[in-house]
Amino acid sequence: MSISSLQQKEKSLLNDISRLERTLASEQKKSSDADKKIADSKTAISRSKVASTIRSKQRTIESETKKSVSAKSKVANISGKIAKKRKELGDTQVKLSKVRTEESEKFQKDLKRSYDKQITKMRQIQNEEIKVVQSEILNDPSLNDKEYDIFISYASEDSEYVDKLEKSFKNANFSVWIDKSNIGWGQSIRQSIDNGLAKSKFELIVLSSKYIQKHWTGYELDGILNKESSTGRQMVLPLWHNVTKDEIDKKSPSLSNRLALDTRFNS
Repeated sequence: MSISSLQQKEKSLLNDISRLERTLASEQKKSSDADKKIADSKTAISRSKVASTIRSKQRTIESETKKSVSAKSKVANISGKIAKKRKELGDTQVKLSKVRTEESEKFQKDLKRSYDKQITKMRQIQNEEIKVVQSEILNDPSLNDKEYDIFISYASEDSEYVDKLEKSFKNANFSVWIDKSNIGWGQSIRQSIDNGLAKSKFELIVLSSKYIQKHWTGYELDGILNKESSTGRQMVLPLWHNVTKDEIDKKSPSLSNRLALDTRFNS
């Protein structure tokens, strides 16, 4: 049965049980009232010596006894029906719970399939973009005199991830400019950054929630975008790291519309 059919059956059973319980309460009251009248009549008989009164009370006892027996019979019958309905309700609710679980599991599987398709499509787009960038590097003679392949701009809070990223680049024989390795003790941070940007082919920006909030990363980003604007060549390689599009839209609209790699999907 479908969820809607089981829900309708559950509702119907609950209504039936509620109606039977009201009827049961009514019959129990009739039985109780009859038993009280019987007890009162017996007390009156024991105290009275008037024959007519005794006969009247005896008739009352006979009448109320019939009412009490009838009411108790109905109570027993209704109680049986309620027990049967409650069992049926329990079975229905078990089935309903099972069907809901199956529907939820199916929904989760469908959602995962849809998500996997989106990820696959996104990776295909990103891989094509990487090929374009690689082609530009190989065919652009103006990049031959650059000392560094990649300038990594990041927030210090993301150092753990960036350390792994730097190591991977170097293992792949890329030369990397990064502040912790290229800014010496006592050197001007601003001049070192400007020098690193001038000597780098591409600027990889590790965009995170922390990145878009900090002063120095903002300075680096301004320098990177200015350099790209002045050369007329794509230089920015955005990498989203634990950040949402809404955050980037608010802080850097110029980057939000660029195709970026995402660390959730790309190792």
